[in-house]
Amino acid sequence: MESSGPELISKRLKEIMEVYTKSSQFFEVELYCGEEKIEGFYALNLLYKINCVDMQNSEYRLMNFDSNNPEYMFYYMKLKEDIFKDIDYDIVRCKEMHQTIVISERVKKFLFDANLKGLQFSDSIDITPQDRSVYGKI
Repeated sequence: MESSGPELISKRLKEIMEVYTKSSQFFEVELYCGEEKIEGFYALNLLYKINCVDMQNSEYRLMNFDSNNPEYMFYYMKLKEDIFKDIDYDIVRCKEMHQTIVISERVKKFLFDANLKGLQFSDSIDITPQDRSVYGKI
């Protein structure tokens, strides 16, 4: 669930992620809609931020001139192949696009097998008229 702060996830998604991922933390939140308290949501904190974007095959504009912390505006963003090949975790925050969360194929399979609803997966996102986005939804 999108929020003005951290990503919020359901209790069911949290329970699955606790079993199948090692690199995330969960914090119970107090969520209200008007006066009504909504139970069962958690803030997600990801422990790792890594380079995930295939910059050679993406289209973007550099938004600042800080070589240590570049900021990008992507017109077409393509993820790297084998992001999780040489690391020991399955979920990360994308360094080039901070609001993007990247999971391994292994975790994606567990989420599909758990029959969760409302999740969307993509290895490429296109905001141009070329329509090159590839999505999978459950």
